[in-house]
Amino acid sequence: MERAGRHICVGLVLSGGGARGFAHIGVLRVLERAGAKFDVVAGTSMGAILGALYASGASAEDLYELATVTDWTDVVDLSLKTGLMKGDRLAGFLAERLPATFEELKLPLAVVATDIESGEEVVMTEGDLVSAVRASASFPGAFEPVHIAGRTLADGGIINNLPINAAGWLGANRVIASDVTPPRQSVYTTIEEEGSWWERMVATVKLERRNPMAQMLFRASDIQQSILVDINATIHPADLRIRIPMPQHRIESFTSFEEIVWEGERAAELALAAAGGWQGVRAEIGQGQAVEPPALDAPPEAVESSVASVAKTTLARVIGRGGKKRA
Repeated sequence: MERAGRHICVGLVLSGGGARGFAHIGVLRVLERAGAKFDVVAGTSMGAILGALYASGASAEDLYELATVTDWTDVVDLSLKTGLMKGDRLAGFLAERLPATFEELKLPLAVVATDIESGEEVVMTEGDLVSAVRASASFPGAFEPVHIAGRTLADGGIINNLPINAAGWLGANRVIASDVTPPRQSVYTTIEEEGSWWERMVATVKLERRNPMAQMLFRASDIQQSILVDINATIHPADLRIRIPMPQHRIESFTSFEEIVWEGERAAELALAAAGGWQGVRAEIGQGQAVEPPALDAPPEAVESSVASVAKTTLARVIGRGGKKRA
């Protein structure tokens, strides 16, 4: 994927967050109405799912309509009642709506997964699209990991829930990020309000509605992601980071779709108002002007692999250990 050289390349970055990721649809609604255009897209987990659909040509309204008719509790079952799922339903959902490869998308896309054996971040930009997105959204404890290019891949949110850096490797030198990662304080407050882990474990609960072990896993994931996102966003800051704190909504709150979308719209409207509207954002990021691209670590060479649906395809670019500095 060639970088955009000296011209402005605006990237859209969508964080992971399970059902909270529906807020991205609200953000995109506001940005589209304001006239925003993007050159590349990057996403993690639910952000990878919605990002892939968006990069395939779907509008915010298309995403909204699709989300309203989809039984997400069936496609993405995070109840953890039946052990690890193979993710066949998610793969089928994606295969029906996405092209087979990254190369067939209308916008360049990067999706992030985690190599759970090496601990490395893996950015996928080429080859089998469904397998890549499926890997990025493989929440640990709910889905089996995906084997790609000799690597065992799980949810990208484990290591990078807001992949601003991945947009940079696609050529973006200006980034607008939609971030549904809960701030640390709201995570701690939510846990405090729910009681201690022991109280929740021994309490009489309706297990068909809430799995206590799943809840603890989700809260632990929230804490980890809130810390890592703040660190990564400091190293690779977005030009406009739209944060949507929703402590009242959980990773598995798929039935709260309408309210979550509204939260995204409200956050985007406030962010644009603070920036002086989309024209203010354009002026801030210098869209259309010539600037130097950012100095980012260049990813090593792409990894060749064999996958069931694609005999021989380039699937992953590995970043992390061994990355070389750009000259």
